Amino acid sequence: MKKLLSAVLCAALLLALLPAPAHAVTLTAVNDTLLPIDESTMPARMGGELYVPYSVFSSLGVSTYSEDSVLNMSANGELLSFSLDEGYTYDQNLNSYATPAYAYNGTVYVPVKLCCGKFGLGYSTLSVAGQTVLRVTDGSAQSDSGFVAAKSGEIESAIDAYYGVEPEPVSPEPYEPEPEPVSPEPSVSEPEAEPEPPIPEVEEQPDQHPARVYLAFYGAPNDNTPAVLDALQSAGVKATFFLPVSDPAAWRDDLVRRLVAEGHTPALLLDADAQAAPDTLTASLAAANARLAFVAGASARIVSNDGGCAALTEAQRDALVQAGYRLWDAALDSGDQTQSAARAYATTAQQFASTSGTLVVRLHHSGATAGTVQSLTGYMSRQHIPSAAISLSDRPINGASDAR
Repeated sequence: MKKLLSAVLCAALLLALLPAPAHAVTLTAVNDTLLPIDESTMPARMGGELYVPYSVFSSLGVSTYSEDSVLNMSANGELLSFSLDEGYTYDQNLNSYATPAYAYNGTVYVPVKLCCGKFGLGYSTLSVAGQTVLRVTDGSAQSDSGFVAAKSGEIESAIDAYYGVEPEPVSPEPYEPEPEPVSPEPSVSEPEAEPEPPIPEVEEQPDQHPARVYLAFYGAPNDNTPAVLDALQSAGVKATFFLPVSDPAAWRDDLVRRLVAEGHTPALLLDADAQAAPDTLTASLAAANARLAFVAGASARIVSNDGGCAALTEAQRDALVQAGYRLWDAALDSGDQTQSAARAYATTAQQFASTSGTLVVRLHHSGATAGTVQSLTGYMSRQHIPSAAISLSDRPINGASDAR
């Protein structure tokens, strides 16, 4: 009776794993390569979890072998074992997981989230040309937005071929005679715009300069961030990236992994006022840290508040410090979000000459940020101004004068 019940349950689960019908095709991509649309590559959904054939991970450096109806997958010193007969999953430390693997039509399907998290990979679901694409990456591929821009036409063609739709013939455009020339109406002169003030000159031999500079980037990474990371890497400078905790799911996984891999400090950015409950603040930071651990295997203890730490109450700051966080504020905004790179650099470098203390400079992820960073790090190198990423051992600097 138990075997019969087990067989019935297994059959029901496998039916749920069938790839979607033709009107709801989901495609699979590995890094920048779109996989063929067929039964051996299309994802499936089971109990709210995404599954793909295990072969999808083989091209990402994950080794697989089967032994006694157990599928073993390993990479980067991590192991996952899926027992197809017993329906259990465990790792090399015998920790068990609630997402098993399933065999259907000669193919073994494995859970995407579990495998990516265990083997240090990333995944995303994208909407491209009206279709859904499950993309699995190892961090070496272009961004999701770049992939969408580059692959839209290829995906449309693949969907048409899958449905058997012939491409529509291109009809010649009808001939239209050129319009008769029309005498232009006299133009009305626009008032001249006020000239922009000149960009200030930067003094190359100031009487003083900061003893140390922390470059701190505020906001979620976006399409401008790769150029920012390139500029930091070229200068050999490490920085701190404050990631907003309001919507961790919106972080660009590939860029978060890259900034962590290149030695920058991941930090967290609150957007709180005095009305927020202390428990709510610590819970939002814990949720963001869980996301950070899943995406990049990292955790963050450096925290800033978008409105400044002085806007937090003593009770709020006490709760954050007791939870293991350290509070930081930027003392100087570079202006890279509202000015050109040349002006942002010049105004920031000018203000360097007004202090000999430690300075935290706030930057963003705008189109001018990479140029600002390139010029600013060059100036710091010429003036021998040391720079570093904020670490947990550094004494906090914030507007609340809370150095705990």
